[in-house]
Amino acid sequence: MAAGSGAAGARSSNAGLEGSLDRRFQGVSNTMESIQGLSNWCIENKKHHSLVVRYWMKWLKKSDNPHRLNLFYVANDVIQNCKRKNAIVFRASFAEVLPNAAQFIRDPKVRNSVERIFGIWEERSVYPKEVIAGFKAGINKKEKEREKQKEKEKERKKEKEKQKEKEKEKETPPATAPANTKAALKSKILAEFTPQSLIDQLSKYKQVVAEEELRENQLTALRVDVCSTEALKRLKGQRSLGPFLHHHTLIVLCTVCIRPHTDLSLDVSSSGQVQD
Repeated sequence: MAAGSGAAGARSSNAGLEGSLDRRFQGVSNTMESIQGLSNWCIENKKHHSLVVRYWMKWLKKSDNPHRLNLFYVANDVIQNCKRKNAIVFRASFAEVLPNAAQFIRDPKVRNSVERIFGIWEERSVYPKEVIAGFKAGINKKEKEREKQKEKEKERKKEKEKQKEKEKEKETPPATAPANTKAALKSKILAEFTPQSLIDQLSKYKQVVAEEELRENQLTALRVDVCSTEALKRLKGQRSLGPFLHHHTLIVLCTVCIRPHTDLSLDVSSSGQVQD
């Protein structure tokens, strides 16, 4: 019965201590009085050093940057004064968690303050240099990880930008030169094409065709045998023939119809008359 009551009393005592640790670590401020008061209380409870350091780490993780600095000031005071008060066991307990604790220091101002604390420990030989180097590595490790993360973010942004550029290039293919001369000629014709010019040329062509048809009809109406030299001679001097007979037409007709041995020579003047 006595053993059972002793165990229950121990559990109750530990529960009370844990509640006190939560309140104290949560409520510590950045004043010298608050920091030294909590430091002295921790050293007085040196037999619970593991529990004290565990709760210190618990609140370091949960707190914001300014409060993390307050907790480091408490740890500094405990670590530097515990030897004098016969509680040096705290140095070993804190040494186990400080490399991990340093990784939670992200704010540049808080980081500078914590690095100064490590520097003081090194000057006063509170911890061996290699141990302090491990504490500093904890801060640098997290900083390096953050830098690497930033670099990765930059690389990802660059890759996204490159991908967007490639997609734009696919959507808007670059203009290419004409594949061959014909394509180039077509492009030139389309560029230089004017509808009014085409209309004018078609009108002229239509007019020429109409005039040729008219001349052919008029020749037919005259009933002239263009293959007869006598008939052609009789046409000599008829100026009225000019409008009806094109001089090129006469040359063709004469060339085709007149026999090679014929001595008749023709001279077509600019006025459309036929001369011997």
